[in-house]
Amino acid sequence: MHVAANPIIRSLILVIFGGSLLILAVRRLKQFRLKERFALLFMLLGLPFLVLAVWPGGVEMLARVSGIEQKTVMLLCVSVFLFLIIFELLTIVSVQDRKITTLAQMVGILMENQKLVDRQHDGITPKDEPGQPHEVPAAPMERR
Repeated sequence: MHVAANPIIRSLILVIFGGSLLILAVRRLKQFRLKERFALLFMLLGLPFLVLAVWPGGVEMLARVSGIEQKTVMLLCVSVFLFLIIFELLTIVSVQDRKITTLAQMVGILMENQKLVDRQHDGITPKDEPGQPHEVPAAPMERR
């Protein structure tokens, strides 16, 4: 009984993992939170898990076709491929984060420059900040 339950559990885990990747990619695509190319990538990454759930001998067949004698080496190759995909995605995220930071800094600089130009155009010198309390000269007091 225990031997027969093992392939079923393995297939169930693979179906859950592959299906969740597919569902997550489609949901994020519909919510416009994931670009089409990344959604397609996640769908392509989820499909092998569904295929292996339905056809558990697929790893053995791939190992035979590619000339790898042990199934664990083939599984290691698949794992390395998935880690490389994750590394590539994290690289893309890091580059985009740097671009966003640079753009935010440029927008801040441009806004500050625009404030200075507006002040000069309105005739306000930099020491006369809008919104700052101005010192009003006191009226001379009458002497009695």
